[in-house]
Amino acid sequence: MTIIISHPLRVGWLLLACWAPVSQAAELTLQQSLTAAEGYSAELSANRHQVNALQNMADSAMQLPDPKLKFGIENVPVQGGNAQRFTREGMTMGRIGIMQDYVSGTKRQRKADTLRAEASQTDAGSATIRARLQQQTAQAWLALALSRQTLSDASALVTESERQIATQYAAVAGGGTPASGVLDARLTLLSMQDRISEAQRDVAVAQARLAQLTGLSATDTAGAMPRFERLPADSDVLRQAIRQHPEVLQASREADVAKARSAQSAVAAIPDVGVEVYYGKRADDYEDLAGVMFTVDLPLFRAQRQDKDYAADVSRSMEANDRLTLLIRDHQAQLDTLLAQYQAAQAQWQRQQRQVIPLQQQRVSLLLAQYRSGKNDLSAVLEARRALLDSRLSAGKAARELAQIWAAIRYLTPQESMQ
Repeated sequence: MTIIISHPLRVGWLLLACWAPVSQAAELTLQQSLTAAEGYSAELSANRHQVNALQNMADSAMQLPDPKLKFGIENVPVQGGNAQRFTREGMTMGRIGIMQDYVSGTKRQRKADTLRAEASQTDAGSATIRARLQQQTAQAWLALALSRQTLSDASALVTESERQIATQYAAVAGGGTPASGVLDARLTLLSMQDRISEAQRDVAVAQARLAQLTGLSATDTAGAMPRFERLPADSDVLRQAIRQHPEVLQASREADVAKARSAQSAVAAIPDVGVEVYYGKRADDYEDLAGVMFTVDLPLFRAQRQDKDYAADVSRSMEANDRLTLLIRDHQAQLDTLLAQYQAAQAQWQRQQRQVIPLQQQRVSLLLAQYRSGKNDLSAVLEARRALLDSRLSAGKAARELAQIWAAIRYLTPQESMQ
């Protein structure tokens, strides 16, 4: 019997290593999130159990069938003067025997090979699950980290605006400023507070998504932010790694399963042999009997049965190879699409960071200086600050989109957990 325990134990130790700081600080690093998500995933656990089941089935397939115990009474008269009597007829006897079916060792080996190929295919599926899980968890973690950062920047702008409006109220009370200017400023502030509510919503959504994947309620992120503003690897390296993508490897294992099944059906016509040894007890006036019996399968219609099954399995094997080729082409196209999306998102984010936001900050500084010198009113300053807030929110959205695409590229293949 084969029981897989090493991988679950490894995940368990990793969870123990990160659980204590997580539970106390309510913050998660990216690595802690990835580790927790793997330990929390029921899909990954189910996959390991399925692999375990197939490996045990492969071990079982190598064994002979269980022997059969055969017993009963033969040749009891049903007519004449000896009807229903067990001792009057010489052919009547109680019989007991053992029968064993002998399946060809080649057939058993081919069946076990097929099951082991299925186990390898299922195990390759665990890499697909892990890659998808790591990708989704990294995206959720990055979304939370960037949403928090955007909310912090936006809140600072609103706080400054609230302070200036409070000063403006005092000026109105003293008669030095018209009330209409305060009303305009207040309306602008309310619009900015709406943007803050949207940023708070983005944080809450990211928290819920991260909790869904990890099973942990993290209020914030911890640790360094990955360098999502550049590709995790050169585009040529990423294209060369397509054949190592877990879905491609799983499809390759599927082709191996089809090949193993065709090899199994190729020997299906080998006949099974059954051997029976029995002992017959007759009446006291007659001698006891013993004997050996054989049964042999006769594949008389091989061309219509076994050969047809073999041809079908060969066709499925070629189909699996064609599907593998198609999947590689699909992943090449998907990678090219991701790279194009990344380049566009990167350009948009860089424009926001390097051009739009600095210009908006200069505009706010200029209008604020004019306001302090009495050449402008507070409404113009707040309007410029609202435009800066909108630009920061747009930059945050562009950063989140860029980070989402970066994570999709970074975790095309699963990354090993680090203690």
